[in-house]
Formats: sequence, structure tokens, C-alpha cells
Amino acid sequence: MNRWTGIIFSLVLLMGVLAGCAGGGTEQTPSASSSSKGEWPRTITDGAGHQVTIKEQPKRIAVLHPLFLDYFFALDVPPIASGSAESALKEYATLQPYVGKAEIIDLGSGKDLNMEAIIAAKPDLIVSFKGHGDAQYDDLSKIAPFIQIDYSDKWENATMLCAQAIGKEQLGEQLVKDTKEKIAKTKERLGDLKTKTFALLRVSSKNGFTAQGTKNTVYYNETEGFGLKKPDQYPEEGGELSLEALAEMNPDYIIIQHKLDAAQAAIQDKQGSAVWNSLKAVKNNQVLLFDNSLNTGSVLAIRLAADNFSKLAGK
Repeated sequence: MNRWTGIIFSLVLLMGVLAGCAGGGTEQTPSASSSSKGEWPRTITDGAGHQVTIKEQPKRIAVLHPLFLDYFFALDVPPIASGSAESALKEYATLQPYVGKAEIIDLGSGKDLNMEAIIAAKPDLIVSFKGHGDAQYDDLSKIAPFIQIDYSDKWENATMLCAQAIGKEQLGEQLVKDTKEKIAKTKERLGDLKTKTFALLRVSSKNGFTAQGTKNTVYYNETEGFGLKKPDQYPEEGGELSLEALAEMNPDYIIIQHKLDAAQAAIQDKQGSAVWNSLKAVKNNQVLLFDNSLNTGSVLAIRLAADNFSKLAGK
């Protein structure tokens, strides 16, 4: 592998092990009116502030966007339908241990809702992110209880909201506990990497880059995340990033967390750039490619990121 493409981290975790963008997020603890676990019906306050009543424990979950496949596989209740299911199961590194473990109906694009396909799937719970499906909210709610998850919320809260919706609170709590322990252990293993700077990027249009932003990932969180050191001028919020701005940061490591083919194309596009070639990370072969599925911010994504960092540290 030449020095322009960096190191590709695409770990496939062992079968049976629950693997692990993202968000540091806001404090928004999900709640249910049922104080005793396992009681039905229950009313849940979702990430959009809707009061959603679920009459019976869901068995047929439809997720309108594939980023939520992670959550329900981790909770041991695979969805029966998902937007972009086929491509997600093929491409998401977080889902590779689960390929072939469940039949999942592909609902088509995760961006555009196919109401006929959703109805045909006969879900008893529909899940998506806050803002997605707003125009069809009433129609979706007539098919099945519809909960929306705030993508900017903490991963712990998103995990527990999904767990509450399907009566898996105990497993959800264990997943959160185990994942926090894995984060802490990984942080201890970083060693000298704690003194190095990391710029987390995604690919934008025309093979450019965007900064993920420190507040949109657990990677930089010192108290609850991996505690990576950000380069000077790396932003708190996400946004477009010019090569010149990246050169001013001049990080020790660059992590491009995106679809691998798009990330490789973006790097290839810059091989003739003097600015790109002047970067420490490029000269030292420290441009890392992390799989796009790590942007889900799920427990599976966080655990996979932890494995990536442990491998980078050589431990």
C-alpha cells in the first residue's frame, strides 16, 4: 500500500461479539411512563419530544435509515426491514458479524420513504432519526408506533431509548456499561498517541473534506471518550475544510471516516497537491481510513473504533 492511501482500518469482529460517531451530544435522557421493566403498554418520550405509546413488545421493527440497524442488532432484536438494507449489510463494517443472521426487507433509499414498502413489511414499531419522516409522521404513526431518535444525543441515551422501545432495558444497560469500560481501557492503551494530534474528517463534494467537529464524536471527549488530542484550530462544530486550513492545523494523524472508495478517491485526487504533500500525516504515512459505519455512533461503532485505536497503538 503506498503512502498516499494511508492505513485502512476495516476490522471484521469475531462472530458473537458485539462490536463497537459519534456524538458527544446533548443531555436528553429517554423516559418511559412504565417504571417496571417489561410492562406493556408503555409510553415513551422520543428524541423529538413525542409521546409514543407502544401497546405490546415489538417483534417486527422497521428502521427507515440503516444507521439504526446497529442499535437493534446490538440489542439482539434484528429489524425485519430497513432503508438501504442490502447496501448496509454489504458495506457496514459494524454489521459484518451479523450478515446472514436475519432476513431484512430492503425498503429502498434511506433518504426517500417508500410508504407502500413500509406498509407491506407489517412493522409493529418504526424507528428513524429526528426530522426524518416528519412530512409523513401521521401516516407512519397509523402503521405502527413511530419513534424518532435525536442523532445529536449521547450514544448512551440513543441506546437506552431503543432498548426501552423494545423492552430490552437490562441488555441496553449492560451494553452501555461494557462499552464505557472498553472506551476507558482503550484510552489507557493509547500511550504516546495521547500526545499526538488527530483530525477527523469526512469527504465532501468534489473530493473535498469536512471536519467532523469535536462535539460530534466521542473521539475527542476527555472524560467520556477516547480523549484524542485535537490540532490547533480544529473546530468544535463540523464544517467544510480547505486544504490550506488543514495545513495550518497540520495534524500528526488524519482520520477519514467515510465510504472507503470515496475516501481513497479523495486522497488520489490530491496526490499532485503540494499543500497535501506537505502535511505531517501524509509524509509520515499516517492518513487512516475508518469505515463509514463508524459514523452511526452506536455501541457497535464505538467498539469498532476502540479496536482501531488499539491496533494503531499496537496493543
